[in-house]
Amino acid sequence: MTSTAKNFAGQNLRGMSFKGQDLSGADFSDTDLRGANFTGATLIGANFSKAETGVQKRWVAFQLVISFFLSELAGILVAYTGVWVTIFFAPRYIPSSRIATGIVMIITLMIIIFAIVQQGFTVKAFGTMTWAFALVAFAFALSGADPLVVLFAGAVVALAVVVFSVALALSEAGSFVAWLGSFLGVLQGALVGAVAVSWSGAGSFDFALVGAGVGAVVTVLLSAYTAGRALKGDPKFDELLKFIVGFASIGGTSFCGADLTKANFTKAYLKSSDFRNSRKQSTNLTRIIWNQAKELDRSRLGTSILANPEVRELLVTGKPNQTQSYEGLNLRGANLDGAYLKEVNFKRAILSEASFRSANLESVNLTETQTIGTDFTGAQMTGVCLEGWSYDHTTKLDGVDCRFVFDLEHPNAKGDRERRPHDPDKDFDQGEFN
Repeated sequence: MTSTAKNFAGQNLRGMSFKGQDLSGADFSDTDLRGANFTGATLIGANFSKAETGVQKRWVAFQLVISFFLSELAGILVAYTGVWVTIFFAPRYIPSSRIATGIVMIITLMIIIFAIVQQGFTVKAFGTMTWAFALVAFAFALSGADPLVVLFAGAVVALAVVVFSVALALSEAGSFVAWLGSFLGVLQGALVGAVAVSWSGAGSFDFALVGAGVGAVVTVLLSAYTAGRALKGDPKFDELLKFIVGFASIGGTSFCGADLTKANFTKAYLKSSDFRNSRKQSTNLTRIIWNQAKELDRSRLGTSILANPEVRELLVTGKPNQTQSYEGLNLRGANLDGAYLKEVNFKRAILSEASFRSANLESVNLTETQTIGTDFTGAQMTGVCLEGWSYDHTTKLDGVDCRFVFDLEHPNAKGDRERRPHDPDKDFDQGEFN
């Protein structure tokens, strides 16, 4: 593979293909890379600082169109359900057992709201809804309610919430397009349903229209809530966010299977990009600089260490979380050069091939960590705990500033942590720790 490293700084490279090329050390700073294809490319040490990746305008327009029609579909579904809930409370049904169906439908709606708000879009939430629907429908079937109608109505409302949540999230939970689509959908569904109800003699036009409106308001509010929580990274809506990001990344910048070792994405805008492995090879994200990268959580990150929100936040900000703990997490190949990580807990974490050059690691807990191939050059490591840590000749400790370390995480039977040097009044001589 021949190197074609060039200076692309500040250029418009939308939609261009660099597939399989050797672009090691290339400068893509301040470059428009929306829709560009770097699949399988070698980008070792490439500079992507302040670059913009993602989808081109035509794909954004496509997403808005999809968002509009999804919103319309959701509006029609919820209007249809609202009309039928109201019908069973119409004056002609109140004396009969048919009102039980309306009551069951309302209970079903309450179950949906509770499950989604409390449990999100998870298997547990949909399990709760399924069992609750079945039990409630069975109970009221004994009093004359139609369980099939109830279950169908519940399924329609749940589908409407999912569809409208996706539509809102695709358009950033506030786009005029999504709200317009939902309004038109509700209006169309309500009018058609109300007219049908009026013609059938089951209820009055205005009565059915009110029911559709109430149902629509509830569903729209619930959908807005779920879309907002998903976009804010709420773990309960993680699956919804993955679907949204996956859809929004269609036609986006592709780094699938690329070798991005030591690439620089400082302050880059990375929404709707794809960093997953390709069919032929894995994407190499070793020691990439993610400092102040924007919208990284809106990219397809596959199974890389970036998929973990805590790890991703640490790499982007360089600052530890409030708990100061990353116990057991995978940070293989992370770049934390110069980071202030004093007293952070990395117990049992995977730090192999990571870089902590000139980082402040004073009093850090490295108990049982894996540090094969890790670079600690110039780091401050006084007071670190090294109980059971794994290292070898590839672990770089050149120029480390370390006065003493501890061999135990907790005090032993003698009440100490086995400090080295053992004499509390002595420190390592220069170079002795290395």
